[in-house]
Amino acid sequence: MNIKVETENCNFENHFLIEESADSKIILNIEMNKIASLQSRKQKRDQITTLIQKELSKFKWIISGSVVVEFAWYLNAVERQETDKIGDIDNISKPIQDALTGSKGIIIDDAQIGGLYSFWMSRNEMISDNFLKIGIQFNNDETLEKKNLKFIQYDKAICMPLNFDGNDIKRLFLCKIILNAKRRTRKVAERIKRKGYNLDHSLKLSSWDFHRTRLGGFDNNDVLTLNEFNLLCEKQGLTFKMLIELKKG
Repeated sequence: MNIKVETENCNFENHFLIEESADSKIILNIEMNKIASLQSRKQKRDQITTLIQKELSKFKWIISGSVVVEFAWYLNAVERQETDKIGDIDNISKPIQDALTGSKGIIIDDAQIGGLYSFWMSRNEMISDNFLKIGIQFNNDETLEKKNLKFIQYDKAICMPLNFDGNDIKRLFLCKIILNAKRRTRKVAERIKRKGYNLDHSLKLSSWDFHRTRLGGFDNNDVLTLNEFNLLCEKQGLTFKMLIELKKG
């Protein structure tokens, strides 16, 4: 089993290469002699998942916004039709789709997949292995660095991803400003709804919000409640007095 990564307007280090263009794409080319479906042995599923995440872990950034994913399967047409060795497309796609998510993947959660297209084509007989080409299209403005990536549960079960070093007071201060602004916006949305108008789509919908249950692919230590985040700020000396001074500066 082999894998090769191609990129368009991005690379492992940078989420964009052309500043004027927000469109980027990651392409995974995978050769395999056996399709890892949900019915396959766990060992086979783990093998392809590990292979994909080993490559995706090389990216220094992760996508937070919507993506379009395309699975192009190049399979033996006769084998697909006349044997049970190759499962249905939806079954063989699911374990691979899961491999794209989490801290070792390239997206935070598969709820970000706005479009999923999966199809098969008869492969050339000159190719001995089955072949899968995965294309991931995204807006490179909606990305975050993987380094120091934390999730703050700031409103009920809603979490916001933020990059910060727990020892960087100025960065912690900036994160507090962002979280306070987000909390105020959500409260305004609730007050407007109680008056009979629904502006949730305008005021709440965001590429930077995730339900806590969507963060299973990340270390629990990187998901902080708002209280835990505030305690961290206090331990670093970010007192109310310092907040006032920083705001003045």
